[in-house]
Amino acid sequence: MDLHVGSHTQQLPMTSRYSWFYGAYPFNNNPNDVNPHHFYDETRARFDRDYPQGTKVRLQVTSTSQSPTFTIDLADFELVGPAQPQPDGSVSVMQYGADPHGNQDSTHAFQQAVDVGRNEHKTVYIPEGHFKLWDHVIIDQVTITGAGPWYSVIGGRHPTDRSKTGGLFGRYDADGGSSHNVHLSNFAIIGEITERDDNAPTNAIGGSLSDSSIDNLWLQHVKCGAWFDGRMNNFVMKNTRILDTTADGVNFHLGVSNSRIENTFVRNTGDDGLAMWSDRYVQSGNKFVRNTVVLPMLANNIAIYGGRDMEISDNLVIDTITNGGGIHIANRFTNVRGETGVQGNFKVERNTMIRAGGSDTNWKFGVGAFWVDAWNDDIHANINVKDCEIIDASYQAVGLIEGNIYGVVFDNLHINGTGTYALQIQVKQSGEVTFRNTHSTGVGRSNPIYNCSPQFKINVEGDRNGWYTDHPECAGINIQDVHPNRH
Repeated sequence: MDLHVGSHTQQLPMTSRYSWFYGAYPFNNNPNDVNPHHFYDETRARFDRDYPQGTKVRLQVTSTSQSPTFTIDLADFELVGPAQPQPDGSVSVMQYGADPHGNQDSTHAFQQAVDVGRNEHKTVYIPEGHFKLWDHVIIDQVTITGAGPWYSVIGGRHPTDRSKTGGLFGRYDADGGSSHNVHLSNFAIIGEITERDDNAPTNAIGGSLSDSSIDNLWLQHVKCGAWFDGRMNNFVMKNTRILDTTADGVNFHLGVSNSRIENTFVRNTGDDGLAMWSDRYVQSGNKFVRNTVVLPMLANNIAIYGGRDMEISDNLVIDTITNGGGIHIANRFTNVRGETGVQGNFKVERNTMIRAGGSDTNWKFGVGAFWVDAWNDDIHANINVKDCEIIDASYQAVGLIEGNIYGVVFDNLHINGTGTYALQIQVKQSGEVTFRNTHSTGVGRSNPIYNCSPQFKINVEGDRNGWYTDHPECAGINIQDVHPNRH
């Protein structure tokens, strides 16, 4: 496809290689299977120069011989600064034989540079180029930076062992302790993953990284942008883009604490956009703040499975597709119960949820834009939802389901349009929720509340118009005890 910008014309590469998935969870890339879905993917191109505001951009199909139809859904534009030069006193991966043209495997060269950087306390520099890696580079006590995510690109996949892919991994805690003091910035990891294999570590970033940071990376076409297996502490990812993954955007797993994701853009993930999963070890003090999470193809925009004292604030979540909601807090999936379950104080403030929530193919009903699930264990925690807005929820605005749930408080909640209810309660037997200053318009059902649990208590302070009733509906929805295994 040709990309015309002003008088400039260049080729825009187009492929359906990463666009289509088939079959049932965890899905595959075999067109002979049933149930095609997913559909969309992203490509990128850098213009020859800056263009003024108002410049017209045209996409023109050059051939339909192999692909008879094209659907262009979205275009993003941004200002790209100049390439950042090599820092003084640093070592370059080029010094160890890395190939910037991507014709040869550069894994060994990268590992050599990283080892030297660690041992000599020097920054490792990735210059402009596209470097193929056929395996993970193990990182510990090292700073790695590039010329910028539009200039320095790594990625790739082993030609015969498909479980080996290019990525940067800290040591696993189970293998002798977390990596520490790792700092990654200003480059892209663009992989070649076309399927989801939950047993293969085909992620861009992985392992365990304590006292570490990620800043201004571009992660695309990998299984997960980052899957962290703790135990690890004091990590931050910020100013990063995560696009077109076959599973989660980011998952804090196995004892990740006092860590945060901030000012990060996530779109078109194959599972949760941003997730925390307190599997086996208690996680605490983590934060997802000031992020934008769009179009998870499965599961939730943002999800917290267990843990203590977490925060989800100032995020924008848009367009959940299926089997999830916009923001989710739950005792669900492996080992999330008791001390690893939802405990303490959860701060959920100033989040906006647009067209959030989707139909669940297991339960056969809709999931809320904001929902709490106590499947594994009852929830007794302070879940404080303040100054949040729900716009055009696909189904209910708020859902509380499965086990008994206590301690959820909504303060200054704005609901502007729902497909079904304002509040849908399907707990096992009892619980309690409080609404203060809730404002609502455009609730889809004439009866705004669904509740089949007469022992569940709804406390209301302030406005009740448009969202509350003393006589809720109770008919036609059943919860099946069906939960697919987590990856």
